[in-house]
Amino acid sequence: MGNTISISFAADEIFLSVWDSLTARADFILKFEDNLIYLKKVLEDLRARRDDVLYRIDAEELKGGKRLASVARWLLSVQTIETESNLLVNEASEVQQRLSAYGFCSNNIISTYGCGKKISKMLKEVQFLFFRGDFEMVAETALPPVVISRDHWPVFGLDTTLEKTWKSLMDDENRVLGIYGMGGVGKTTLLTLINNKFVYEMKDIVDVVIWVTVSKDVYVEKIQDDVGKRLGLYDENWRTKPQLEKAGKINMVLNYLKPRFVLLLDDLWEKVNLTAIGIPLYRRKHKIVFTTRFRDVCRSMCVDDDIKVEFLSKEDAFNFFNAIVRGPHMLNGETLFLAKEIVESCHGLPLVLLVVGKSLSSRMTVHELRHARDILQYSPDINKKLFGVVKLSYDYLREEQVKLCFRYCALFPDEYAIRIDELVEYWIGEGIIDDQDGRRTAIHRGYYIIGTLVGAGLLLKDGESGQTVHMHDIIREMALKINDGKRFVVETDAGLRKLPVVRDWTTVTKMSLMNNEIESILDDPEFLGQAPLVTLFLQNNKLVEIVGNFFVVMSSLVVLDLSRNLGLTELPEEISMLVALRYLSLLGTRIKVLPEGFRKLGNLIHFDLEFTSSLQSLNQISSLLKLQVLRFYGSAAALDSVTLNHLEGLNDLIFLTITINEDSVLTEFLGCERLKHCTQGLYLEGLQVSVPSFAATFGALGCLRNLEMINCDIIDSKTEWQVVTRHQSPTPTHPNQITPSHTWFKSLLAVVINSCEQLRDLTWLIYAANLESLSITFSPKMEELIYQKIATGFEVEPFQKLQYLRLYYLDELRSIHSHPLSFPRLQKVDIKYCPKLLKLPLIFPGRID
Repeated sequence: MGNTISISFAADEIFLSVWDSLTARADFILKFEDNLIYLKKVLEDLRARRDDVLYRIDAEELKGGKRLASVARWLLSVQTIETESNLLVNEASEVQQRLSAYGFCSNNIISTYGCGKKISKMLKEVQFLFFRGDFEMVAETALPPVVISRDHWPVFGLDTTLEKTWKSLMDDENRVLGIYGMGGVGKTTLLTLINNKFVYEMKDIVDVVIWVTVSKDVYVEKIQDDVGKRLGLYDENWRTKPQLEKAGKINMVLNYLKPRFVLLLDDLWEKVNLTAIGIPLYRRKHKIVFTTRFRDVCRSMCVDDDIKVEFLSKEDAFNFFNAIVRGPHMLNGETLFLAKEIVESCHGLPLVLLVVGKSLSSRMTVHELRHARDILQYSPDINKKLFGVVKLSYDYLREEQVKLCFRYCALFPDEYAIRIDELVEYWIGEGIIDDQDGRRTAIHRGYYIIGTLVGAGLLLKDGESGQTVHMHDIIREMALKINDGKRFVVETDAGLRKLPVVRDWTTVTKMSLMNNEIESILDDPEFLGQAPLVTLFLQNNKLVEIVGNFFVVMSSLVVLDLSRNLGLTELPEEISMLVALRYLSLLGTRIKVLPEGFRKLGNLIHFDLEFTSSLQSLNQISSLLKLQVLRFYGSAAALDSVTLNHLEGLNDLIFLTITINEDSVLTEFLGCERLKHCTQGLYLEGLQVSVPSFAATFGALGCLRNLEMINCDIIDSKTEWQVVTRHQSPTPTHPNQITPSHTWFKSLLAVVINSCEQLRDLTWLIYAANLESLSITFSPKMEELIYQKIATGFEVEPFQKLQYLRLYYLDELRSIHSHPLSFPRLQKVDIKYCPKLLKLPLIFPGRID
């Protein structure tokens, strides 16, 4: 009986197994069309998830983050399965056509079954990949360098104080040091020298050196943000986290990952609760140094030692002054006597000596020196003297236009690195610099004014490249006082959550609220009546909502900067009331649509929409007939035929950055000579490009400064290279040799290549003589950056101005170049996941991560 029952069960199982198998096979045919439709839908979902992941990665990488290896592999899997799925969908379409024409004949049944089975399998794989793509984190925090070198003024008379401070700092018993002294006496310079000693002498014995400029408007969250950025903790969600959570994360990093930290706090005005910030104070491996104008702050901070920065001696002060004014003239006789009196009146304050010296460097006649001496000797009060010094230099500017530009710089935060090109755009936008004689002339005028202010000691240039300037905090204080009756409201880095209280809006012409926590601008009775506000800086806040009435009462606005407000998704229709607006930046916002009211902004000359990741279209720009600058590089609103026609109708347009994601639109764009030659930024996504024709076409764009190519099918044709070669030189010395046009890519500064699978080399970069930044990621077939056989005979060595090189996920990359290259300006090489790159033929002074 047992055997009979057993056999019966076995027979049932065999029958059910066969039945299930037949049913499954039938399903491959019967559910063919349903599964195909479902596959297409799931593919769309997978693409959407991929786009979301890429957006998050881009946001993290902009902040220095590095995508996780697991995310990178997932993206490669998505690319592979997308290609395979597209081929399968095409195959399924052919099967459907045969079924429609011939019905279920035996051959069609077999092909339908085979294709249906593939669809069923592919559907499961796509679904599996979709669920695997739900990443909590997409990038790892970039490791910060141990210490960052900082620039400083010429140093006179600080050697003894520096030696004393360093000796105290190296004492194992001392953990907290305070440096105090008069404003402008050189405390920041001393702190900078300490920072730089760690660069050159001590970086191997510390984990990280953190510099934070604190200033008068100190609050814990601001310091936490700066520390978080330095430690690589800062992301798009950081600013929304409560203070306690930020403190916990900072404490964890400094306690366990970087316990040998050095914290340098510049310009404390009052006691700061270090524990509330998250600074661990009990493990005694750290050093904390701060500067302050008040010795009482040193006491309140419980320092182990305090060090006073004294005024310069008469000898050091005169040597400093003489080093500044030294030029074609010589100090002798009465001019020497007057110069010594002026130096004595400066009380040995380096800042005063710097400003006075620069102001007088071209005014060394006896009469001018007497005038300066009289002003400096007029007031014995040192604070009034400081104001008098800045006022003297300000008065010497002569031109009212230059004075306006000087006061404008006070709108930026303390020690803020102001990009020179952006500053000039603000001045042109507001009309301080007239553009009636042409934009090029206006830009040249702006750079001349910056040179004048730097020459007067009122602005300081940053770094070797000199692309940014900043204003000393004391000069900034004085600049805000010199407002000639035009009132500025400047509350930057102040932790504001709403607009500041202003007693009389009718007197305010400029307002800067940069780097705050403002979430909304709501209707307020204080706004009743017209406000004469001309400039409003609201960049880098948390704006989500702006009430329409605000734009009604602020209708005199000429410059409005709303950039880097990630929560801003819409603007009210009342923006149409800003009929005087000339400069508008929405960079880095998530604006979805431009209100119809934009069509009424007929005076707009500068419109920045770069990296607007949610923007749907640019249709409204057709009415902005005075537009000179339009930026939508990296915007979701890519160029299309309609927008291209709108752009051609903007006759004043002379500066353009764009996004293109359709081959046909690219072809149309390249046929527009005027637009092509005013384009300074190209963001290309999902295009098919032939390298030789690309080099010839885009290389000829004389203004092109930034180029980014994402998911482009870049095809390298050696035959085409030879055609290009023949056009460039009638007598090439090698069959594959290029004799390049030295004007190609002459302005190109930055190149980003991402997920271009067919790319094998970037030999066309030999043309880009001024290239400063190069990033290549996810190009699995790339073998060599510069292909020697093509580049043979090229006289100029490539990469002479390159400062940053980044290579990620290049599976086949074997070399940068077949021969060693010198990289005289290279500061950083960042290489990850390039398994076949065994050696770097590089000779450079920078750092490899």
